Amino acid sequence: MKSFLLCLPLLGLAPLAHFLAGYLEGAGILPSGVGLLLSAASMFVLPWVVSAWLALRPKITWAIRIPLFVCALVAQGVLLFTAVPPGATCEMMGTAHRLRRQFPPDQLRDCAEHLRQKRRDGSLTLGDRGKDHSSPIPETDVVVADSELPVSLRGRFLRVFIRDGRVPGDEQVFFALDERTGIVCDSRKQVREFFVCSMAEGVHAYRYQRL
Repeated sequence: MKSFLLCLPLLGLAPLAHFLAGYLEGAGILPSGVGLLLSAASMFVLPWVVSAWLALRPKITWAIRIPLFVCALVAQGVLLFTAVPPGATCEMMGTAHRLRRQFPPDQLRDCAEHLRQKRRDGSLTLGDRGKDHSSPIPETDVVVADSELPVSLRGRFLRVFIRDGRVPGDEQVFFALDERTGIVCDSRKQVREFFVCSMAEGVHAYRYQRL
């Protein structure tokens, strides 16, 4: 019985693997697509393997093996769906931590506030709207010239633009790294969603449906 109880932490193996697969892909440690494959394996294969290993341990009668297998499988399913964020959220958490290392949040926050102030003053230099991009931005968005950015940030973004938020005066500043990924600065404190995850207060990484 003691040796069996020592094996119970294995029930957390599948949830941990599911989280790490998405997180490490977002962090850039795993190649694109590998995290999704490992995440799927941790959800649909690993729980069965762990359950079978627990149920087939020596000195366990067959009358106990089947209920034990079912209980272990159910326990892992509960942990996967309650203790671990969805795969897309795990990946966004990794992406946010990776971008935090590349772009200091304090610098981005200060830059965003500087751009907002220049827009209000009417002294903001506008940039090219990039009509040739596959995801053109709305006409209401204000594209910022690269020269308006601090020297350390110039040339590092596909484009930078300001978008009016849903609340008057809440202007979102987007620092787009490519057509799907980037950083947005706004009034939100902390966000953790499928396609948005905070790097710091008011500074969030985004992916997919944000441009």
